[in-house]
Amino acid sequence: MDNFEKIKAVFLDIDGTLANSNREISDINKLPLKRMKDKGIFVVLCSGRSNKDVCEYSKQAFASDYAISSNGAQIYNYKTKKNFYSDEVNYKDLKAVWEFCEKNSLELVLNAKDVQYGNKVFCSDMYKDKIIINDVQKLKGIEIFQIIINSNKYQELHECENFILEIENLKIANYSREYIAKQMNSKEPYYMFVNSKSTDKGIAITKFLNEMNIKREEAICFGDRINDITMFNSCGNTVAMKNADQELKNIANHITLSNDENGVADFLNKYM
Repeated sequence: MDNFEKIKAVFLDIDGTLANSNREISDINKLPLKRMKDKGIFVVLCSGRSNKDVCEYSKQAFASDYAISSNGAQIYNYKTKKNFYSDEVNYKDLKAVWEFCEKNSLELVLNAKDVQYGNKVFCSDMYKDKIIINDVQKLKGIEIFQIIINSNKYQELHECENFILEIENLKIANYSREYIAKQMNSKEPYYMFVNSKSTDKGIAITKFLNEMNIKREEAICFGDRINDITMFNSCGNTVAMKNADQELKNIANHITLSNDENGVADFLNKYM
């Protein structure tokens, strides 16, 4: 087992990693995170979720004041209420995606600094609190960090995927497992997360480490999905959950218990 005494930063994905299947962080997982923070180690949640969500989870988990959200497009200090770093989707590309989703009745959710905007289509209960926008021009001048597209029909999302891939400045950061597996009758909506090509979790973590003068080998991260691969590439120590995508497990230094078995706490309590 590696020597973790020099670790100065811990980065954690939320869904499927730190949080259980009920999207809750257990007290068992919270305790070692508080211990890490009290030792002066940065404990930073790094998720595809909105900034508001990541900040709320961070406070629950006794993590540090920094939150990495929208797959790395925003690093926010919720103590100073300022962006540490941000990379927004440009309006031209946003407008093109908006118009495609409106034409094809796809749910569109947009991560902004403190809120989520979206169109009038609803597929997922996760976004019931989004602010409805009827005219995309109202979003001019508003920083949008990530586009989330949901559909109840596989083929509709597949057509949208092909459309996104033709846009030069955008990339798809993550898909639902059901979509990747081509499950044609999923009970849950299919989704994909879309970002600017110039951002991902790994880029955000590297910027954070450089600013804090922390070496790559002094950082450890935990994840479960393919959008965590860039995060793994930016940290010297990597831990995949037992429930992780196989592609992530293949490159991980270590594999811990699943998110429903408090795998984060199990690893930290054993080795840190």
